[in-house]
Formats: sequence, C-alpha cells, structure tokens
Amino acid sequence: HHLGAVPGIDVEKSTNGQDADTGPGPFVRAGDPVQWTYVVSNTGNVDLADVRVVDDQGVAVRCPDPVPPVGVVMTCTGAGIAVAGPYQNMATVTADSPDGSTVTDQDPSHYLGYASGVTLEKSTNGEDADVAPGPSIAAGERVTWTYQVTNTGSLELTDFTVTDSDPDLTVSCPAAPI
Repeated sequence: HHLGAVPGIDVEKSTNGQDADTGPGPFVRAGDPVQWTYVVSNTGNVDLADVRVVDDQGVAVRCPDPVPPVGVVMTCTGAGIAVAGPYQNMATVTADSPDGSTVTDQDPSHYLGYASGVTLEKSTNGEDADVAPGPSIAAGERVTWTYQVTNTGSLELTDFTVTDSDPDLTVSCPAAPI
C-alpha cells in the first residue's frame, strides 16, 4: 500500500428488504419474485476501480456506477423466482485499489421458500359422495358428515376452520396443527 493508503470495501446483502445473514430469512412463497439488494461501500481512504459484485447462485447483479468514490454507497440489485425450501446465496464484491492490490468482502442472504396448500374431502356416512346420488339414507336415519383436511404445503397450519354451505351445520375440528 502507498503510505497512508488504506483501501477497503464492504457489501451488505438483503433479501426482500431484510438483512438475512442467517436462516431462515424471510418466508417467500415458492414461485413468487425475490428481490436482492447489494449495498456496496468504499470503506477505505482511496478511490477504487473495477468494482465487481457477483452472486454465487448465478443471480444477475446490476450496479448503477462501477466505481464508488471514498465514502460513497452504491446500491446494486438482483432478482429471481423463489424456489421451495431453504435458500442461501452469497454476494462477493471485489475492487482494485490504486496500488494494484484487490480488496474483497462477502455477505450471505437467506430465505425460506414455502408452498401452501390444503385439500378437503367430505364424506357422507363414510362414503365419498362427490357424485349424485350418494348413499341411500332412510328418512329419520342419522347422517354423519366427515371432513378430512390435509395440509399439502410445506408449513404447519394452525387455527383453521371448516365451514359447510349448509348454514344449519356446525363443523368442529380438533385444535391440533396439521
């Protein structure tokens, strides 16, 4: 380094506006857009050249100005589509200092891609009666409807209710999550 010259650079990466250095990070529905922000700061006391921001998961990173002067912050952006499950990507920034050395910094970001879904199967006296006429039930005979709720997503469901189109029916479900 030149006498008194101290080059430095910093990158802070966010996922959908959250600094998610550790998992799980924000919850994002699988298939929805994800936005990443890469805030690059020249933390040294010399101007830098050829500032490069790379994302290890192949996200295309766009930066407005490739050379932030000392003390200036540059905000770069990237975008993608959320995948199901835990996701991590790492931002790496590198730049060249006037003395020919390279400075670098890294910052991770996370999100949890989730899928939500539920299925409901109603049966009449134990018979799946999706199609008419359904089971034969004598007038005055007891009728029992059963509602089977299945969580087809990737997150636990709690505090759910099932209602029937017949306003005279009250459906009760156990309080346990599914």
